[in-house]
Amino acid sequence: MSIIAIDYGKSKCGYAIGNVFVSESGTIKTSEIHTKISSFKKIILGIPLSMSGNYSTQTFEVIKFGIKLLKQGKEVLFIDERLTTQMAKAYQKKDDDRFSAEQLLLDYINNPQRAKKLEITKIKQPQEIKAEFAIIIEVPFDDKFNISSGIAFSEDPYTAYTLFSKGFFVYRIFKDFFKSLSEIEKKPECIIINNETRQMLSNLELKDTQIAQIPVYSFNVTKE
Repeated sequence: MSIIAIDYGKSKCGYAIGNVFVSESGTIKTSEIHTKISSFKKIILGIPLSMSGNYSTQTFEVIKFGIKLLKQGKEVLFIDERLTTQMAKAYQKKDDDRFSAEQLLLDYINNPQRAKKLEITKIKQPQEIKAEFAIIIEVPFDDKFNISSGIAFSEDPYTAYTLFSKGFFVYRIFKDFFKSLSEIEKKPECIIINNETRQMLSNLELKDTQIAQIPVYSFNVTKE
């Protein structure tokens, strides 16, 4: 079964179709992309991370698009597109969107473990938490949270998007997240953390920062 890879943009998208090689590729208006992908079950999306590996505004635009496809019953997988963008510039490709989509498809065909599957994450037993400013680690934002803002860390695209959409600054690289904790001016009122990553609290060395002694809420997180 053929797969389609998309280099997503606000106005246009590059696309490439194939299963063992690229059989078709091109560029299409973003407004027409849903028609192009309607017959495909599996969709590869290039995720545009910053050069440091953290999220950017464009990253979350692509994740938002991926979530829409996921809710339509599509299987969505992300591949870091930084290398394909660099290659397009190095080869001076005029149609860099098409070229990037071709490389994304070939990357997946040759090395499928590079892809990150998009899955909906939820807290198993959420509880009400009220705070003006919080730290969240690998926990998706929940409707029971009454939190105005904060900083967060998550390597999971869906979890990261739920936090970004609620005004959190979300890190994907832990060392950058760790560094940010020593620079925040507003004292967090709580820490919310995934039980599976609770050991990160010791890595944060909280006793040496201004966020020591604040309440910690641990949750089990599940994927649908």
